Amino acid sequence: MTPPEAAHDDQLPVRRKSTLFCWGCDHESPADGDWIHRTTAHDVEYVCPVCETTIANRPLPDAPTCERQTPSAAWHRTLRTAMTVWQAHVSIGVSSVTAAAACQPLYARQ
Repeated sequence: MTPPEAAHDDQLPVRRKSTLFCWGCDHESPADGDWIHRTTAHDVEYVCPVCETTIANRPLPDAPTCERQTPSAAWHRTLRTAMTVWQAHVSIGVSSVTAAAACQPLYARQ
């Protein structure tokens, strides 16, 4: 479905879908507009030309792919995260039991 055409003389400028906005100073421009590009080791920073706020970090097109690209690596990362959370949970539970056991004689004396 195409949008209805407006008259050219009263038409407001149309924002492109790839317009970036600076939250520091309300500057707006297309992604390929007047933004300052600072290249780091793995990504490109888009910096506002007015207030120098970094508004976006985008990966370099030729940057090495992360391990998350393969399903087995994603499962490995998921299991590793689940184990870390479980270990933290058990650690908190054990320390709570230890603290409760240390306080037990205080309650027994009363």
